[in-house]
Formats: sequence, C-alpha cells, structure tokens
Amino acid sequence: MGSLQRRGDGGYAMAALLVTLAVMSVILGMAMPVWRTVVQREKEEELIFRGRQYARAIQLYQRKFAAAYPASVDLLVEQRFLRKKYTDPMTKSGEFEIVYQGTLAQRQAASMAGRGGPSPGMQAGAGRIGAAGQVTTAPGSAFGSQAAGPQGGVVGVASKSKEKSLRILDGRTAYNEWQFVFIPAQVPRGGPAGAVGPGGRGAQPGATQPGPQRGRGPGGPGSPFSRPPG
Repeated sequence: MGSLQRRGDGGYAMAALLVTLAVMSVILGMAMPVWRTVVQREKEEELIFRGRQYARAIQLYQRKFAAAYPASVDLLVEQRFLRKKYTDPMTKSGEFEIVYQGTLAQRQAASMAGRGGPSPGMQAGAGRIGAAGQVTTAPGSAFGSQAAGPQGGVVGVASKSKEKSLRILDGRTAYNEWQFVFIPAQVPRGGPAGAVGPGGRGAQPGATQPGPQRGRGPGGPGSPFSRPPG
C-alpha cells in the first residue's frame, strides 16, 4: 500500500513539473521578442552616439586645420580629437565603414539619380568629383584632401549592417544608410555653419531671412511717412 502511494505522489509531482515547464516556456516565448526589441533599441542609441562622436571629431579637426579633412580615423585618435576608435555595435566585426569625400559624392549622385533628380554637387569643404574621378580640393580649404589619397579625406562613418532599423533616422530605415558625416555648409547671411545635424551630418545651407515686409516700415505704401505722389 505504501509503495502505491509513493508512486502516486511521484506521478503527481512529475505532472506538476511538466505543467510548470510548459507555462515557463510560454512566458519565455512571449518575453523573448520584447527583450530582443529592447536590446536592439539600446544598440541603436549606442550606434547614434558613437557615430556622432566621429562626426564631432572631424568637426574639431576642421576647425584646427583650416577646413581640411583627416586622412584616416587613426589620425583623429592620435591627435586626440577622438577619445578612442569606437566599434560598430550592429556588426560582429565591430568595424565601421569609413565614408570618404569621394564615396559620399558617389552616394549622393546615386541617390539623386534613383529619384530622377539632378546629381547634387558636394557641399562646401567636402570636395568635388573631377573629370577623371579624382577628388579635388573644395574652395575655402587650405589643405583639403591632398594627403588623403584619391578618395579624399574622411568625412564620417556608417554602419556595415544591412538590417532594418526599428528607429527611422533622417528618413533612413537600414543601419548602413545611417551616415554620420560632417560637411560644413555655406550660410549666405552669416548663420552658423558646420553644426552636426541629427544624423551626425553637417548643417545644411541655412535659409535666408526674409527682409522687411512692405507696407509696415516707414516709407512703405500706406505708411504716414510715405511721400504723396507728385
């Protein structure tokens, strides 16, 4: 009799264990996607932070060396514009894709060609593609990319991961499309130039400020200070 009771208790314990394992597997199955999403969002924030550190380092380099671009990322670290060589959190290798003046110009041209629009020229200080495919120094740069090789100087970095992103950054939905570059912009009326934008890019050319509206200032039409005709 005691032997049968022990067997019955063991059967109940085994059934309870199986039920517990089944419940835990269901809970883990529901929690895993949420956990992966949380981890991916944290990696995205880290990617943006690290990418902007590169863009900021290039900005500081340009301020010191007369709007020149560095020949390599190692140069930014050696001269202490960049604290360390950051890794890409979205790839196993951890290597960022280095964006040079020439590759940036080619990407911009390909992007505009895909949209059916004209190929834009490079922004001020970024260099232009010459007839032979060489990157030439842009106006206003004393050194430019003379020591940086045929691709030009380093303007920023981009992730090598082609995975779709959870966050949309500057209208881009894939990590390799998130370019963290610095391009000083020409501002017609003395506005700030070269600020690092949301995606790490340089500030775009500022819009001109509207002039005084007619009819509101002294001497305008309808103003008591205007001269009568004749």
